[in-house]
Amino acid sequence: MSDSTKNSKPKSDRAYEKKRRNCLMCSSEFMSSWPGERVCQNCKSTSAWREGIAA
Repeated sequence: MSDSTKNSKPKSDRAYEKKRRNCLMCSSEFMSSWPGERVCQNCKSTSAWREGIAA
């Protein structure tokens, strides 16, 4: 086994299902890929998101 294989992050055995959620920044509904995804792609592309400015 190589060093990079030994030190890699373990892969999750949980299969997340996509779910419709409301964005925490703009409140629009979007398709979330996993439970921790709570901000839509449109809001993630804004300078406010990239700079860490609260909405």
